[in-house]
Amino acid sequence: MRVFVAGGTGHSGSYIIPELVAAGHEVTALARSDTAAAAVSTLGAKVHLGDLQDLDGLKEAAADSDGVIHVAHRQDLLPSGGIDAVAAAELPIMLAYGEALAGTGKPLVAAGSIGSPGNLGRPPRTTRPFPSATSTGAPCGPVTSWRPPWSASPSGECGHRSCGLPTSHTAPPIIPASSRS
Repeated sequence: MRVFVAGGTGHSGSYIIPELVAAGHEVTALARSDTAAAAVSTLGAKVHLGDLQDLDGLKEAAADSDGVIHVAHRQDLLPSGGIDAVAAAELPIMLAYGEALAGTGKPLVAAGSIGSPGNLGRPPRTTRPFPSATSTGAPCGPVTSWRPPWSASPSGECGHRSCGLPTSHTAPPIIPASSRS
């Protein structure tokens, strides 16, 4: 699977890329500088030069992939506009991905860690790795879901589907109903 990752050099993304590569996926990651490009390459991903303000570039990268993982945010907006500005900047990004992926059935996974304790010293990993490229299973863990504004219903009648990734190192995993006794 060809996966586009935005935020690949961040706290979450720098874990995500090596897991995807190890599972056999071809990863391309957004890099806004030569330093970020070098870091993305070191993690095993191809580089897509650009930034979160380049909506056409994000649409192109999404369209060229089999799925998108977005774990980035406009950190530059925090000092002047705070979390409200960061959240407002996410909407056009999500709409750009939605436009590129509409009707394709390709997944978009969006997660963030703004407002989390941070733990930049990186706590021990407690989440399961991503499934292999040939697996049909999905990672299981606490998830946050989001319904895009263009979705007519939570069932995905608009052609979009939602999925989630573990978002916490401390919350217990969600056990699918089919696995409960």
